[in-house]
Amino acid sequence: MHEDYLQQIWSQSRIPSPKLKLTDGTPITVKNPGTHNTSHSGPDFKEACVQFDNLEFHGAIEIHVNGSDWYKHKHHEDEAYNNVVLHVVYNNDLQIIQNGYCIPTLELKKLIDLEHFEQSLTVQEWNNKLPCQSALEFVDPIFMSSMKTKALIRKLNEKTVNFKGMRAEEVLYRLIASSFGMGINKRAFLELAEKLPWRSLRQLTAVKRKQLILVSSGCAQGDFSLQMGDEYRWHFKGTRPGNFPSARIPQFAQYVAHLNMEEVLQQLSQCDSPEVLLGYMHRTNKLRSQRFLSESMLRNVLINAIVPFLFWQSEQQKREDYFELSIELLRILPSENNAILRSWKRNGISAQNAFDSQGLIALDRYYCSLKKCLSCEVGLKALNRVK
Repeated sequence: MHEDYLQQIWSQSRIPSPKLKLTDGTPITVKNPGTHNTSHSGPDFKEACVQFDNLEFHGAIEIHVNGSDWYKHKHHEDEAYNNVVLHVVYNNDLQIIQNGYCIPTLELKKLIDLEHFEQSLTVQEWNNKLPCQSALEFVDPIFMSSMKTKALIRKLNEKTVNFKGMRAEEVLYRLIASSFGMGINKRAFLELAEKLPWRSLRQLTAVKRKQLILVSSGCAQGDFSLQMGDEYRWHFKGTRPGNFPSARIPQFAQYVAHLNMEEVLQQLSQCDSPEVLLGYMHRTNKLRSQRFLSESMLRNVLINAIVPFLFWQSEQQKREDYFELSIELLRILPSENNAILRSWKRNGISAQNAFDSQGLIALDRYYCSLKKCLSCEVGLKALNRVK
């Protein structure tokens, strides 16, 4: 059983029983399944309405495969889950208590239409396949290489298009901040960097830099609901505990506190070898005997901050050597590992390095996921082969 499937049938009101009962035998009526929360932190469904014990309860609904997943996902440490009025699970292996309140639970194990579940797996497997998969082996690899490069350049341009007219130190600082967002908190980290620009931080000592970042982000107070702007805030939902704001903000604060921006910019302007640049970044990733960042996080900063910055510099200064250095740096860095790349691998295409992985991620974003096969050189060649 998959949580995504449970969320799907809940949002579609597909639970096949007109007489639902809670695990304690109390009859329950679902008047409104709620609004599916697909991107923000907090419970899976908000603004729901359920009725039991002759009372209507308005609030949030959380869905899990097993009841114990509540504690596994650390919801008991998050105040956003205090307004959950119903816990929907496939298997109720543990009763949940939140904020001193025993949360009503609905178990779906005996209510699931297993035939529908199996059909959903088949559809999902089909959707994960590339339309051109059957003909890919007949397409010259040069077309795949060309499309990866084309998509990657588009991705790099998208990352840096809003930095025109900025000073180089500010651009690099914001790209570093963005890289700590790990996707889901990218916007919030950018908002934080805009709130605390480098021109202000560079005048402070390392200790004051770190304290200011922690306080301004809400991390020092433990208030991760702090509004950074009109729309964006820190998100926990949809990311692993290691990437929670409570982990990444202190890490970012520590890294920025000891960042020698002038030296980094000088190295980037003078370096003509990706190996030398990589060695410099490894050497500066140490404070006495400790490292600021793990190897994987340092690679993330290189891929999502240093490479886009070199691309931005190449555009600003019309210097081809900066662009070549950015590409060569990607070629010596190992590939990332995420759901998109695993999907490519299931379709028979593996990334050998970060250039491949970034290109495949961009190719999926701009072409494959949108089914824009007729705008893709690979897709066109594959479709012509099928015909």
